[in-house]
Amino acid sequence: MRNAYIKFRTAEDSLLGFEELIAHCSVSRLSNDVFCIPWRSLSVLDALQVAYTFANEDDLTNAQPIWKFAAAGAH
Repeated sequence: MRNAYIKFRTAEDSLLGFEELIAHCSVSRLSNDVFCIPWRSLSVLDALQVAYTFANEDDLTNAQPIWKFAAAGAH
């Protein structure tokens, strides 16, 4: 699996996590507050102790892309 589908636990975690992620990788947001990030980028969130959960099947059912942000130099 190349990508992780996550949901942030709180608005504060979402803000901190998103700000850090956009500096390091591509981030896609889907409906239902699901974010798609490279699996390796979970270490960035873990290092900052940003709380997240993995999206479940219900979260991903009928999820639609909302936007994508690619950091400069992100692969």
